[in-house]
Amino acid sequence: MIGNRFSAAAETYDRHARPQLALAQSVVSMLPEIYPEQILELGSGTGQLTRLLTQRFPEVLIDAVDVAEKMILHSRAKFAKFPHINWIVGDAQTYWGGDRYPLIVSSSALHWVADLPKTCENIFECLEPGGTLALGMMLRGTLKELHELRESIAPEKTPDLTLPTYEETKACLQEAGFHLQRRKHSEEEIVYDDAKAFLKAIHEQGVTGGKVSTGNAPLNRSELSQLVADYQDAYASDGGVYATYETATFLLTRD
Repeated sequence: MIGNRFSAAAETYDRHARPQLALAQSVVSMLPEIYPEQILELGSGTGQLTRLLTQRFPEVLIDAVDVAEKMILHSRAKFAKFPHINWIVGDAQTYWGGDRYPLIVSSSALHWVADLPKTCENIFECLEPGGTLALGMMLRGTLKELHELRESIAPEKTPDLTLPTYEETKACLQEAGFHLQRRKHSEEEIVYDDAKAFLKAIHEQGVTGGKVSTGNAPLNRSELSQLVADYQDAYASDGGVYATYETATFLLTRD
């Protein structure tokens, strides 16, 4: 279950979350010159985007929702001096706060949902007419090097599910009723010290162990050793090894 997986990563997530922080910064930079009365953040995690929102919108009420209970407990303690943040355990696919919001934001979260079309429809219902949605997503090309090696080493253990593509995500948002105002689609290579450090980093972010990361059986010790060695050889870069992150940022409205 995704909530359990990210709950387990609550204490270690931020150590390695450079790509996620960059995406959160992209989400905030895309926001128009508005000052909403209240904000809904979906998939708040350890509060990377939440902190940026408190800097951009001091004292604005924020309902920060995450499916992982330990993430919520971790963030509530970390942001104890911010009484205007309301930390809520909830699922973006079904969350309803009782009233619609003028601004909804999310970063590095919705690519994990089991049903993206249903989630987009639910977010549309949570957004007030004339409201704004700012969304940052990890996409299909993220960690493509790792997935290619896994498939070559243990094809029978290839994950059944994958992250959504850019076109799939855009289509889901538009079919839900959103109007696309701005978008940014990019691909970046992040360098890690070595293959072992890279695998440890994504494990401590809760990335491994999910349906898009694990097949019907885990890699055995021999396969894992081969994966580390092959990754080190195939994806060497100045100062270490690299991994690709494909992301998109969307600014949308409900007209």
